[in-house]
Amino acid sequence: MGAKDGAAASASSRKPVKVSAREGFGRWARTYDDAPNPVVSLIDRHLEFPSGLVIDVACGTGRWVERTGGFGVDLSIEMLSKRADRVSQADARRLPFRDGIADVALCILALGYISPPEAAIDELFRITRPGGTIIAADFHPRAIAAGWTRWFRDGDIVYEIDNQPYQPEGAADLYFGEPERIIYERAGKNFDGARDIPAVWIKSWIR
Repeated sequence: MGAKDGAAASASSRKPVKVSAREGFGRWARTYDDAPNPVVSLIDRHLEFPSGLVIDVACGTGRWVERTGGFGVDLSIEMLSKRADRVSQADARRLPFRDGIADVALCILALGYISPPEAAIDELFRITRPGGTIIAADFHPRAIAAGWTRWFRDGDIVYEIDNQPYQPEGAADLYFGEPERIIYERAGKNFDGARDIPAVWIKSWIR
């Protein structure tokens, strides 16, 4: 998703090849961090981390692990291979952490890949200490309904990653702003059609 690969399927003239999240991120890992991504930019602008130990579940290449100095897990060993330390492979529904270890548990752009997403949320709560914070964000169901898909290009092939729309009750809607306009325009893509649709939802809970 994003300017480097397109936030909306209509941005590509080729019919994408649909793949699972595991296969998709395995293929995407090599180039995932190569260019700015408007969805990641939007989330990054709205994330505020309380102090303490952060565990990033579905951490990908470890963007927020690096930012917070915390630890991360992801199912994709290819994505994890972009980092040298403080990450390990694990399923978000069966996390390898003891109860209450985290001050902050994070899950960004992943719940739509997990079935059921509530199983991952239960694990986020389990590993967070009483009084700690859980933060989650994901692609917005209204964006998916408008035809946006998570896709990337690998050579001449466009891959679309299978994703199920999900949004917990009480989540806030996030819309693209001027920082994302710059990313779109530098990639030669039309920003006006994207700014009026909520791109992402975000929610935090206190354990």
